[in-house]
Amino acid sequence: MQPPRPNTEALQPHAQPEFHDADRKAMEAKIREALETLSQIRVTVMNHESADEQVLQQRVDRLVRGYAEMHVVKDRLNVSVPEEVLAYIKDGRNPDEFTSQFMERVASENQFTNGKIAALTNFKQEFEAKLREFFPEESSERLDCQQTEQQQSVQR
Repeated sequence: MQPPRPNTEALQPHAQPEFHDADRKAMEAKIREALETLSQIRVTVMNHESADEQVLQQRVDRLVRGYAEMHVVKDRLNVSVPEEVLAYIKDGRNPDEFTSQFMERVASENQFTNGKIAALTNFKQEFEAKLREFFPEESSERLDCQQTEQQQSVQR
């Protein structure tokens, strides 16, 4: 099953205002810290003993502070994520899989387009050769007209 066609406008560099690389890195670090804290909370809850309540409370507090810091940093970031990628994540799929499939599809479409261009170029050459063969006067006039148009467009 192929993923839905992506909205490439969101992937264009000009579609996103500039943001500071330091802010992006800070957000990535905060996300990693939150994931680590969530992992620690899970372990603490799984091995729950009454003495662990203070440790659990500290970890939950650290997680909440981390979320608050992320909330502040997010206002300085302006990153567009295509809806298709968010749908992949929501479905529990890896967004790298989307990227890989997208790149494969783009390469395939590029190859297909290049094939069309080559076929049309070949057809044009054969067509012009046949025109010159069967209509030598008209084809020479046409070629002279094309050369004049090309020279005029270069001069502009």
